[in-house]
Amino acid sequence: MTVLAELGLGTDEGRLLLIAPPDAVLAEAGRMKPRPAIASTLQVANPAQRVAWWVERRLLVPSVLGRMHWMLQAAQGEGWLILDTADEGVTVEELREAVSRTPLRAGEERQLSSGEVGLQVFPG
Repeated sequence: MTVLAELGLGTDEGRLLLIAPPDAVLAEAGRMKPRPAIASTLQVANPAQRVAWWVERRLLVPSVLGRMHWMLQAAQGEGWLILDTADEGVTVEELREAVSRTPLRAGEERQLSSGEVGLQVFPG
């Protein structure tokens, strides 16, 4: 199963935005019809109803996560923060703690077959 499928993300339910996705996810997205929107960073991304963001440790600060909140609130959407805990050296608890310092609300967490962890977030 692919990462987007594991998260239940497809383009049949409306606009899907992928932020800084890895190559394997780009390949998966290329097979979707219509194709999801892709942004290289959160700073150049536009609001979308569903967002999947491959976040890095250095970006887990309230000011950056606040932009994610704004994007989801503006689109009345939901998002996933996806993190390679082994590569980034961040635990799921640290990810949840970073989210708790923002208006975002944390939801479900999923361990992905890629080794990454996804944390669902909603605007508060």
